[in-house]
Amino acid sequence: MSYFKPDHPTLLADPVTERDHARGPASAEVTVVEYGDFACPFCRRAYGVVRQMLEKSPDVRFVFRANPRSHLFPAAEPAAEAAEAAAARGRFWEMHDRLFETEAGLGREALIALAGQLGIGGAALEAELDGHVHREAVKAQELSGWHSHVISTPTFFVNGVRFEDAPEQLPEAVARARRAASAVEHVFREVRVESTADRRRQAVSVGPHRLVADLPSEDDGNDAGPSPYDLLGAALGACTAMTVQWMADKHHLPLRHVDVRLTQSRTKDGHHVFRRSIQIEGELDDAQRARLVSAADACPVARTLKGEIEIETRFV
Repeated sequence: MSYFKPDHPTLLADPVTERDHARGPASAEVTVVEYGDFACPFCRRAYGVVRQMLEKSPDVRFVFRANPRSHLFPAAEPAAEAAEAAAARGRFWEMHDRLFETEAGLGREALIALAGQLGIGGAALEAELDGHVHREAVKAQELSGWHSHVISTPTFFVNGVRFEDAPEQLPEAVARARRAASAVEHVFREVRVESTADRRRQAVSVGPHRLVADLPSEDDGNDAGPSPYDLLGAALGACTAMTVQWMADKHHLPLRHVDVRLTQSRTKDGHHVFRRSIQIEGELDDAQRARLVSAADACPVARTLKGEIEIETRFV
C-alpha cells in the first residue's frame, strides 16, 4: 500500500532525529529504520538478519522504532516500555538485543530480570514499569509508524523508502542503496496549522513559509487572511497554471502566458463547485491547445478534488 498509487514508493513520514534509537554512524550513506515489536515472532526472526547485516556492514546506520501489536501480543507494549526505561539509563541497545534473544518470555518478572542483567534493575525501574512512565514515548513511535503506513511488523525503510520484500532480502536492498548513494527526498513538505487567540484565525506553516488563514467578516471572521476555501482555490489555480506551463515546456509548445481565474459557489444541498477559466496565449494549433487542456484536467490538485487521494485522520 502506497500513499497514492502502487507505482509511487511509500516514504518514511518522520525523518530520523537525535530522539531516535540509532546505532551506526550518523553520516552513513544508508540508513535502515525498523518499526518492530519485541513480542512479534517475525521481528525476532528478522533480528538475526539485521544483526548479521550490521556485523558485515558497520557503516550502515540502523534505527529501531517500537510498534507494539498489543492486540496480538499482550507483552508487546510492556516490553517496549522496558526498552525505553533502559534507554533512559543509556542502555537501550543492550536491552533491545536481550529482548529479542531471550527464551524466558516477556512477562513482568522476565523484563525485570533482563534489566537486572544490565545492572539497571531495582525499585525505581519497577516503579517506572508499573506506572507506565515510558508509555508516551512508545506511543509516539507507534504514531510515527501509522503516518508511514506501517500495517505489520517488522516494516523496514531503506533511506526513507519502504522495503517491500522479505527481511532476508534486506542486505541486498542495503547494497543497492549504497551503490545508488542518492537520498530519496520527500516531494511534499509538512503543513502545520495552529490555532491562535482568535478562534477563527489559524497560523499556517509550510516549510519556511507562514501565513494566516481567517474567515471573511460575514462569516464571523476578521478577513485577516485567505479563508480555507480561498486557499483551496489558490492551490487549484496555481497547480493548473504550473501543470500547463510544464506540459508546454516538456513538448516545446509556443506558450507565452497562462492566466487562470477561479470562482467558487455552493449549491443548496451543500455541494461545492469550482468554476475555472484558463486563458492561454501563444501561436498554438488545435492539437497543441488540446494537449494543454488535457494537462490542466490532469493537474494533481484537480485530481485530488475529484477524489483520487484518500484522507486518513487520527485524533491524538
